[in-house]
Amino acid sequence: MKSHYVCCEECDEISRLPYPHRPGVYRCPNCRHTLFRYSPGMVEKLYALSFAALILFMITNLFPFLSFEVMGNKAEATFTTAFIYLYKEGDYLIALALLMTTLVVPAMRILLLLFLTGPIYHRIVPRYASTMLKIFEAITPWGMLDVFLVAILVSIVKLVKMGTIIPGTSLWAFGAMVFVLAYMQMIFDPHPLWDLIDRARGREPDLPRKSER
Repeated sequence: MKSHYVCCEECDEISRLPYPHRPGVYRCPNCRHTLFRYSPGMVEKLYALSFAALILFMITNLFPFLSFEVMGNKAEATFTTAFIYLYKEGDYLIALALLMTTLVVPAMRILLLLFLTGPIYHRIVPRYASTMLKIFEAITPWGMLDVFLVAILVSIVKLVKMGTIIPGTSLWAFGAMVFVLAYMQMIFDPHPLWDLIDRARGREPDLPRKSER
């Protein structure tokens, strides 16, 4: 059986593992840091979940987020209301940060994963696969939809005493999208994808370059 070498990101220990992978969690023998998780059917699951996340993302941005009614006056808020309000108040940096972390980055993550796993699912490894995978791993920490969801729930609790809060379609879609993206992140592991890219390039995935992992 061929061997597979993985460099630990924490202690730089190079571990020799059997290849092809067996399902399970692989840990560094030196520091016990998780090297990678291998789950059969990961590409198929990510491909399907990317479609679901894209649909939920579109619903989130097309429909009202919630309605607020006080003394007969009713106002509807959309997902982009917070960005517009902060921009008009002169908080440009906060508005930009909120826009990037809750709209631009999640959209990029969904599209990158969709255009990466789609061709691989159909047994095609595109030339841009390595670049897309690097970008996806680089922007992943900047997706903060879960934090934004908690902030929304706290705001609703505070505003409910002032008037009537009516959750909109967008709010339920946004909540579902957060859970879908969280599950995608939980099952995602770049190592099997890098192996597919290496084999498509005609080289065995023996000693991985740490800059790509």
